[in-house]
Amino acid sequence: MYKSKMCCALLIATSLMATSAQAAIAKNDQVAALLPDAIKSSGSLRIAIPDIGKPLAYKENGELKGMDVELARAISDVMGVKADLHLVPFAAALTGLQANKYDVAYGEFYVTAERLKVADFVSNWQDYSSFLVAKAKDFRPKTLKEICGQKVGAMAGSAELETLKTAVAPCGDKKPTISAFASINQAILALNSSRVDGVLINRGGAQEAIHMDSKLDASGEIGGGPTATAVARNANSEKLLPAIKAAYDSLIQSGDYLKILQNNDTAYGAAQSAVIYQQNSTPPSYAFN
Repeated sequence: MYKSKMCCALLIATSLMATSAQAAIAKNDQVAALLPDAIKSSGSLRIAIPDIGKPLAYKENGELKGMDVELARAISDVMGVKADLHLVPFAAALTGLQANKYDVAYGEFYVTAERLKVADFVSNWQDYSSFLVAKAKDFRPKTLKEICGQKVGAMAGSAELETLKTAVAPCGDKKPTISAFASINQAILALNSSRVDGVLINRGGAQEAIHMDSKLDASGEIGGGPTATAVARNANSEKLLPAIKAAYDSLIQSGDYLKILQNNDTAYGAAQSAVIYQQNSTPPSYAFN
């Protein structure tokens, strides 16, 4: 009986190892060859993962999960390097790149002229923003014009926060009160305690917040367009940017990219190819209104 159980256990372990090996994403030698020498030598890519929450990045039973986490590991696999992941606040991601703490940062950044002053970007997904609101209340804005006189908020360091600030001007004397939150959990607490009437966040974040709290709802489709991985602007940029683009394009062509998105309920934002944005690039138009 003991030998039988041992054999069974070995067969199961072997089967699991085989499944794991089949699921692993293979190194692409052509992509790996594009990497700068410094990253080839270190054998790892230092990656900032902003603590945004589901479906992009979150911890479950002590394990880091989410679309951004899976994409970060996937491009590292394709390039043949280790994914050295660091969970950080969203607002610390770009400053970390500038301080040379990280090589790249996730967070699904909108590519703006202001951000192009401090980092380069490779697009990898598409998104739009919605107002997260309480179902029990009447405030259900469809456009930015409806925030006048209201208490609204967004994630600290996000494009949504800057959008709210620019939407204040037409309000005249009925300016909205704008708050910044370090995490989606903080934003949900503020909504439930009526400290804010609505929180402008990406659609994925709104969707997950609703999964977490059935008393919430999403309203409006504000802006929208490509989101991107941020890349540190330093001596490695010239080679790292095309390497990351090639890694994404490889994942898209192999079908692994879509599998990752489907696994995280984010396939609605699938990109057809990756695009590089540098300091002198014209940023995409997100048509915020």
